[in-house]
Parts: sequence; structure tokens; C-alpha cells
Amino acid sequence: MFTYDDILTPLALTVIIDHKVKQPEMTEFCRQAAGLIELFELEPMSEKQLLSWYEENHAELDEKLSGKRKNTLVLRALTRFKDQVHIENIYEAMLAISISDKEYVKEESELIQSAASIWGFSRPPFKITR
Repeated sequence: MFTYDDILTPLALTVIIDHKVKQPEMTEFCRQAAGLIELFELEPMSEKQLLSWYEENHAELDEKLSGKRKNTLVLRALTRFKDQVHIENIYEAMLAISISDKEYVKEESELIQSAASIWGFSRPPFKITR
């Protein structure tokens, strides 16, 4: 059984990791989160509830991403998922968020590459150009 935190944390990490939260990323965060919540058969959350969850968790996640235990945070967030359908959908959601602002950011790219590696994808199925 998965919680909202399990599902939303990888998405939030994708938004937070570049330290520049932009409207396209937040719009995509909400869109992807709503779809994943439905996939995981949890009670739907409104956009307002999703944004509230993000605001409540942003500072702590940002602090952890800036600390020595960044890799542990990422590993814990990503390795919770074992079912291929869940993995593929979380990964696609992270990709959608990462490209929504149309900017290449090294840390964001590294997070996507880490997810690909952890989940057994040979490499992300897209190329971002500057």
C-alpha cells in the first residue's frame, strides 16, 4: 500500500532539485500527481490540496537535497516502487516535470538518470538540448 507521500515525493524532488520552482513545473506536478494518485487507487486530491502538500514538504525536501544524505533521500524515494507499471508511470511523470520548463539543469538530469539506472532503464528516452 502506497501513501500520498510515497507517490508525491519523487515528483516534488524533480521540481525542487534545480532550486528554481517555476509555474510550468508546478502545473505539471499537479497534472502528473493527479494521474498517479488515480493509478495507485487513492482518494483524489484537488490541485489546491496538491499544492498544499508541496508547500508543507518543500522546505524539508529542499534541505535534504542540499545535505550529505541527498543520495539516501533519492534512493528511498525511488526504490519503494517494484511493480513495472508503477515504475514506468512514476518515471514518465518525473520526465514530464523535468522537461516542462524547457530548461536543461544538470542536477535535474542527474536525478532522471539515477531513476533510469535504479529502475533498469538503459537511459532516459529523450535528449534535452540547451
